[in-house]
Amino acid sequence: MPIRDEVLNWLAEAKADLRHAEASINIGDCNWACFAAQQAVEKALKALVLHVLGEYPKGHDLVKLYRRIKDFTSISLSEGALARLSTYYTLARYPNAGIERPSEEISREHAEEAIFIAKGALDEVAKIIRDP
Repeated sequence: MPIRDEVLNWLAEAKADLRHAEASINIGDCNWACFAAQQAVEKALKALVLHVLGEYPKGHDLVKLYRRIKDFTSISLSEGALARLSTYYTLARYPNAGIERPSEEISREHAEEAIFIAKGALDEVAKIIRDP
């Protein structure tokens, strides 16, 4: 299956977000590391939906994006891990999204887990897309 330029663009931006997550954790911005990890997976899954189904996906729910393509590919991700990562879309950025001070209350441990999940997801997506 030929790889569309848009698919590679989504995947490249996913990788850029993962690099941002790693840079953020290194300077102690753990909430931003979590958000960037969520964004990395969102963009990777959107690349895969576009690649496999030819559709431009909408939304930020990683489980929902995953469920759109899991039956059409060999991808195997933990829905529980994706659900935890999905919460960072708002939780990591807004003081009224569940915790009062995300910049203080989201820990390095949270960020390390988020980055671990993101790396695994990006690896799985890249294998399926066969990223050059």
